[in-house]
Amino acid sequence: MMMRTTKFVWAACLSALIFILTLVVYTTSQSISVQLQFNVQPTTSRYPEEIKVERYITYYPHSGLHNQRLALINAIVLAKALDRTLIVPEMNIGKAVAWNSADRFERKMSVCPNNFKTHRDCFGFRKYVPLPAEAIFDLSAARANGVRLIHRANMSESYFEDTWSATEQDMYRVREQTRFSYRIFDTKENNDIMYNFTQRIDIQDLAARKERFMVFGSLHYTNRLALSDPQLNWFAHHLREEVGLGHPVVNQQALKIVSRLGGPNNFVGVHLRQGDGFFKKLMTETITAVRLGLEQDIIPYIETNQLTIPIPSTRSLTDTELQTIQSLQKTKNTNTLLTRCLRIHHPDNHPRLRLIYMATDTPQPRTTLKDLHQEFPCIFTLSDFPEVIQEALSAKPMPTGNEVVDREYARVGTGINSLLIPMIDAEITSHASAFVGTRKSTFSGYIIHRLNRLRVMYATLSH
Repeated sequence: MMMRTTKFVWAACLSALIFILTLVVYTTSQSISVQLQFNVQPTTSRYPEEIKVERYITYYPHSGLHNQRLALINAIVLAKALDRTLIVPEMNIGKAVAWNSADRFERKMSVCPNNFKTHRDCFGFRKYVPLPAEAIFDLSAARANGVRLIHRANMSESYFEDTWSATEQDMYRVREQTRFSYRIFDTKENNDIMYNFTQRIDIQDLAARKERFMVFGSLHYTNRLALSDPQLNWFAHHLREEVGLGHPVVNQQALKIVSRLGGPNNFVGVHLRQGDGFFKKLMTETITAVRLGLEQDIIPYIETNQLTIPIPSTRSLTDTELQTIQSLQKTKNTNTLLTRCLRIHHPDNHPRLRLIYMATDTPQPRTTLKDLHQEFPCIFTLSDFPEVIQEALSAKPMPTGNEVVDREYARVGTGINSLLIPMIDAEITSHASAFVGTRKSTFSGYIIHRLNRLRVMYATLSH
């Protein structure tokens, strides 16, 4: 009995010892685990990543609508190159506002739109009609290529302070005192000529600026940017073709006339500008150049700065062709004339029997340009479609789905519709099969780029 009790005591002691040892081991392991858990530190870089600060670029627009478009395209390219968000200024679809030096122009843009009747320095703003850029042009190509765009709510001098709480330390201003102050080069190795510009600015130097806002004066002119980088060059060319008129009333009414002319690529397009300034002085020269261009057997791709004189056709009129021309010349009703011109239309016709649509700022073109209509009796202009003009003038705003744009359309109503007429003219001409333009006209330049884009699109759709 005694032995049995002793064995029991030893067993109990051994069990207790095992339990104590197990507890010690467990506690120690947990302590080590906790120490490891809290003592192991992640490896950190000695060069922490800089927090990305959103930076912006903007500019001040001037001159006519298509000059403003060129400036906008240049600004989009710069925004892409500098990885800055473009603050897109309002665009003027009314009478052109002349260029001024940077300080003066900023002040005028701030004061004059609402004070042109009382401020003596604001006379040039009496027909200033601002709209958001996307209310006029299609900027989807910019967004599709990663350019960030926001619309500037107003052109006030206090805009940056009021909207962004910006101070002067946040601003980097690229000032200009003359019209051709600076040309911007994409690389320091780019040795392109300066043209008429007096100052060279390199994009690398602009990229080094850390200010939140980079503000340019003018970005107008085709040669403002000197681009040697293939990607930037492609992007600029792409924008010139893709940034087209996007106003729904413009596109709707233009397509009505394109349809009546037999559809896209069924007519030759002409732009004859002669209404003001430089172009008025060259009126006779411009008409002669257009006439010679239309007299060619094959109308080539004609750049607006082309100086070579087109070679007229040496092909003689047959008796039948001459009789047809004489008969068409006597047709007074333009609807009847169009029907007859469409009936005889053929790509192999004599140049004088071409179907032609002419965009022009000439008032009453059938009277003012009588000789041109006599030589080419199948020339038509927007004034030959009065019902389309009337529809455009009375058309109510059409929703686009863009909140900013639709709000502006609702605000202005039909009050801007008369200013859409030249845009309709340009858009019709862009659907032509060939084009003869006015030298040095950015309106003609716009048509050339859009015509090339639409020609490719129609060729793709036909296959």
